[in-house]
Amino acid sequence: MSLQIYKPNKSNSGFAFSFSMGNDRKSGEPVLYVSAIAQHSWDAQKRLGSFLENKELPEKNISLKFNEFECGAIVNCLRNRFEYNTFHKFEDNKTTIKFSPWDKSSKIQKFNPAKKAYEETTQTLPAFGITITKNGNHTFKLPLEPGEGECLRTLILTILQYIYRHRIEKSRRKEDRPVSDQDSCPI
Repeated sequence: MSLQIYKPNKSNSGFAFSFSMGNDRKSGEPVLYVSAIAQHSWDAQKRLGSFLENKELPEKNISLKFNEFECGAIVNCLRNRFEYNTFHKFEDNKTTIKFSPWDKSSKIQKFNPAKKAYEETTQTLPAFGITITKNGNHTFKLPLEPGEGECLRTLILTILQYIYRHRIEKSRRKEDRPVSDQDSCPI
């Protein structure tokens, strides 16, 4: 189960992010994995960005694992629109992660009944931004549209449900009792 968001641009400064559920190697529990890769090139004729060429370059990609409490904090910040920051250290890599709300101005066509015509107006949308900085100098950014933020929040809630389901099953196996529908975690 995963969510991929690609944000290439003609200035060749875009990123692709993947949010996926995997299993922790030690505990076997479900976890959230996030990977990001920097855009390599832009085809102006096709209006497409390419990322694949940066796959093997460590400074152009990053992978992170988030535990259940970090997942909960991300869901909470997306739901309540506040900034969330965290820090990861793995081997020699030091990574800061920031989720930031921002207001995106969007143009819409609105019908004016007095003029019997559509007029262009703007509205403010509740967007989010993700910034991941590896070792202080390699930054990966992803602007999230409102729908993308909601899909990410739903994916993380689903992963949390799988984490708790895994624990229930583990507990039931110890008791030698099968898991029933009554053991599920409604979210």
